[in-house]
Amino acid sequence: MRLKGFFWFLTILLTAVCVYQLSFTSVASGVERKAEKEAVLKVEQLKREAKVTGDSVLLPNNTKVDIFSPEGAELAKSAYINEILRSKAEKPVYPVLGATFSEVKKLSLAFGLDLVGGMSVTMEISYPDLVRSHVKNQKDLKFRKPFDAAMASYSRNGGDFLDIFIASYQKINKGLPLNYIIKADGLGIKSSDSDIESYFRKLIASSMDGVEQIISRRINQFGVAQPNIQRDLSTNRLYIELPGVQDENTVAKKIQSTANLEFFETYMPDQLQIQWQDASRLSTQKEVEEVAEVVNDTIAKDTTISENKPDAGLSLKNMNNKTKSLAELVKPVGGFAMGYTELADKSKVDQILRRRDVQRAFPEDVQFMWSAEPENVDDKSKKTAYFLYACRIPEGGKARVNGSHISKASTGYDSQDGKITVDLEMTTEGADEWGRMTTENKDRIIAISMDSVVYSAPRVINPITTGRTQISGSFTFQEAEDLAGLLNGGALPAPCVIKELQKVGPTIGAENSQAGLISFAVAFLAVLIYMFFYYGKAGLAANIALTVNVVLIFGCLASFGAVLTLAGIAGIVLTIGTAVDANILIFERTKEELRIGKGIAPAVEAGFSRAWNSILDSNVSSLITAFILFYFGSSTIKGFALVLIIGVLCSLFTAVTVTRLILRAVIARKRFSSPYLYGVAKGDLDVLDRGAING
Repeated sequence: MRLKGFFWFLTILLTAVCVYQLSFTSVASGVERKAEKEAVLKVEQLKREAKVTGDSVLLPNNTKVDIFSPEGAELAKSAYINEILRSKAEKPVYPVLGATFSEVKKLSLAFGLDLVGGMSVTMEISYPDLVRSHVKNQKDLKFRKPFDAAMASYSRNGGDFLDIFIASYQKINKGLPLNYIIKADGLGIKSSDSDIESYFRKLIASSMDGVEQIISRRINQFGVAQPNIQRDLSTNRLYIELPGVQDENTVAKKIQSTANLEFFETYMPDQLQIQWQDASRLSTQKEVEEVAEVVNDTIAKDTTISENKPDAGLSLKNMNNKTKSLAELVKPVGGFAMGYTELADKSKVDQILRRRDVQRAFPEDVQFMWSAEPENVDDKSKKTAYFLYACRIPEGGKARVNGSHISKASTGYDSQDGKITVDLEMTTEGADEWGRMTTENKDRIIAISMDSVVYSAPRVINPITTGRTQISGSFTFQEAEDLAGLLNGGALPAPCVIKELQKVGPTIGAENSQAGLISFAVAFLAVLIYMFFYYGKAGLAANIALTVNVVLIFGCLASFGAVLTLAGIAGIVLTIGTAVDANILIFERTKEELRIGKGIAPAVEAGFSRAWNSILDSNVSSLITAFILFYFGSSTIKGFALVLIIGVLCSLFTAVTVTRLILRAVIARKRFSSPYLYGVAKGDLDVLDRGAING
C-alpha cells in the first residue's frame, strides 16, 4: 500500500472527528437526563401543591391537566422537560468548548419517535377551503353544485381536488368560465380557466415556505426540544415529528388552525404607567390573600393545631418576601414595549396577567402579547429575553389590517443605507386601511402578530398610502426571508389539515430503544467472537477495524443530521453482520496463499489483491440497492437505506484500509509471523510440506 503514512493520518483523523461529533450527543444526553430528573421533582411538587388547592395544574405550554392521573403526570413531565431544556438553550453546557445546549443539540445525533416517543403528523393545505375562500358568493348554486360534487368524489377516491373541482364545474356549468364565481387580485374578467388553475397552484407553492414557518413557530410555542419538519415538494405536504409530545388535542388545536396574521396598534408604556403600577401592586397583594385563605381553611379543618405551632402570619411574610411583583418580573426596556422577561419568568408573568383583578386594572381593549423569539437586550453579554407588548384590540376583536390585505411579501434592500428589508404589497382594500392606520400611528409601534404572538414590531416613520410598505431593522438575510415567508403564509386564507397522525408512547419508545441496543450489542459481540476464533490474530485486526467502523457510522449519522430510528438500528445491525464480509474474502484468499507455502507478508498482500474485485462487486451491488430504497422508499425505508449506505461505505474503507494498515504494522514488527495464527490448520501445512519433499 502506497502512501501508508497518509492513510494512517486519514484513519486517525476520521476517527477523531467522529468521536468529537459523538461527544455532542453524549453531552446533550447528559443534559436531557438531568432535565428529566428535575421535571420528575417538579411533578412531585405540583402534586403536593394540588392536594392543598384542589385545582388542576397549568403547565408551561398553557395546558391544564389533572396532575394525579397517569396521563396528566406524563404530560406534565414532558412539558417541564421541554421547558427546562428551552431555558438552557443559550447556556454553555459543553465542558471544554463552552457550546450552548442549542448548539450541542444541533450537532448531536437525533433519535426518531419510535425510540423516544412522541407524535408524527402529516399535514397539507386544504384545497377545498382555499377554493371556497376565493368564491364571490358561496351560496351561488353555480358554485355550490360542482363544489359538492367535487367534494363527494374527492372524499371517495382522493386525487387532486383542484382538477376534480374544475372538471365538475365545467361539466355542470357548460360554457360558463370560472371567473364568473372566482375573485382574486390579479384575476379579471378575461382570465381563462387555465389562468385560474395556475393562480391557485402558484399560490399554494409560494405559500408553503410561510406555512412551514408558521407551523415551526407554533411548535416552538408549546415546547419541543428538537422538532423535525420536512416538506414534500411534489405533494405540498409537511411531515412533522414532535419528540416528547403526547397530547393529541393540543397538537391538533395549535398547528391545524388557519394562519391569522394581524396588524395591531399598541399602547406605549407611558400611556399605561399608572395602570401598570396598580397591576404590579395587585400581583403581590392578591398572592398573599390567596395563600391566607388556603392557610386559614387548613387551620379551620385541622382541629389538632395547638398554640405552640408556628404562626401562620410568619409563613405568609416569608412567602411574600419570595414573591416578585409584575414590575420586578418585567424589566423596562424603553418606549416601544412594556418590558422584557427571561424565559424562566415568562410563565409567572402569564399567570399574573390572566388574573381577573389584574386585567381589570387595564383598559378593556388591551391584550398583552409576547415576542415570538427571544430578542437581544444587551450587546456586550449577548443576553436575550422575551419582549412584552400591549396591543390595542379593536371592538369586535378583528384587526384593521390582516393577512387578507397582503398580496405579496419579499426581501429587499434600503436604497439609503443598504440594509436588508422586508417589502410588502397591499391589496386595494388593504392599501386604503393601511394608509389610515399608519397616518393615525405616526412614530408609534405596529405589532405584526399571529396566534397572539408578535413576530415583528416596526415603528411607523411616515404615513404609507401607496400600498407598498418597507419594514426595516437589523435583519439578517435569513431573518428577512423568514419574516417574508411568514407574511406570505399568514396571507393564505386556508387552514392546514391533518391527513395522518401517529402517536408513540414514551414507554413503547423506551422499550424499542432498549431492544434496539440489545440487538446491536449482541450482533456486535457475536461478530467479534466469530472473527477472533476463526481467523486468529488476523480476526483481531478485523475486530479493531469493525470497532472503528461502528464509530465512523454513528459519527457520520450525527454529522449529516440524520435521525436514528428503529429501522436505522436494524440497518446498523445488518451492516455489522455484513461488515466483515470483505475481511472474510481477504482472509480466505490469504489462507490459500499460505497453504501453497508463501510467507506471511506476500500472502497478506496477495489476499488483498485477489479479493478486491469480489469486494468491489458485492459492495457496489449493495449500494445500488440502498440508493433505490432511499429514492423510492417512505420515510422509514429512507432511514434504513441511509444507514445502509453509510455502513457500506464505512465498511469498505475499514476493511480495505484499516485492516490492511494493522496487519502490515504487525508483520513489519515480525510479530504473529506463524501461519497458524491466521486461521490456517496445521494439517494443511503438513500435507503441503510432504508434497514439496516428495516432489
